[in-house]
Parts: sequence; C-alpha cells; structure tokens
Amino acid sequence: MERQKAILAHLIRMIGADGEIQRVERKFVLNVGKQLKVTPAELDEIEENLDDYEISPPPDEQERMTILYYLLFAMAVDGVIHEEEEKLCYDFGLKLGFRETMTRDMINVMKQFLNKKLPENALLTEIKKYMN
Repeated sequence: MERQKAILAHLIRMIGADGEIQRVERKFVLNVGKQLKVTPAELDEIEENLDDYEISPPPDEQERMTILYYLLFAMAVDGVIHEEEEKLCYDFGLKLGFRETMTRDMINVMKQFLNKKLPENALLTEIKKYMN
C-alpha cells in the first residue's frame, strides 16, 4: 500500500507542477487512486503530506513502466505540457531506472498527440526501440 501512496504522491506533484490543479487533473488522480485501491480520504492525507512519500522503484519492469505511464498521462491530462512537468517526468523516469532518451521520446509522443486520441500502441512503439 505504501508504493500505491507514493505513486499518487508523485502524480499529485506532477499535476501541481504548473502551479495550479485543474478539475480534470484532480479527476485523473482520483481515478488512479481508485485503481490502486486508495480511498479519497487517504488521497487527501497524501496530498497534505507529500514529502512523506518517496518512491522506491519496483524491481518489476512492468510495474515501473505502469508508473511512468501514469506520470505521462498526468502530465498531459489538462491539455498542456509545462516545462516543469517535463522536468519532473525526466526526474521520475530516471528514478524508475529508465533512460533519459526513452523518457524524452515518450514525452514527445504525448506532445504529438496532445488533445488528440493517443493511438493504442504509440508509447509501446517508442519503448520497443529501447528493448534488447
């Protein structure tokens, strides 16, 4: 449960990076919280104590990739990708053990399809370039 809370803390940091939290961003975090089985009350507690939640990367690559996906979608959910959000995404991507170039390429995909429907395999196509 601590990992789920840490993921949500990072998402809250991401959606607040531009200085304001939009309704659509709040809704996104609530939905992810629901998926991670974290209650709205627990989410409020996380938001009030963000510094108490630091993520330690899971050993499983699939789990780390899921976290990165959450971060990418949190960054773009309001239809604008701010420089502060990009920087956070790079930092989080490195903490998760991903190459900066891969994270950059994935951010570029999010920018390319900002306010458009993201093709189902668009991010996967980028990831495949970095697989052995």
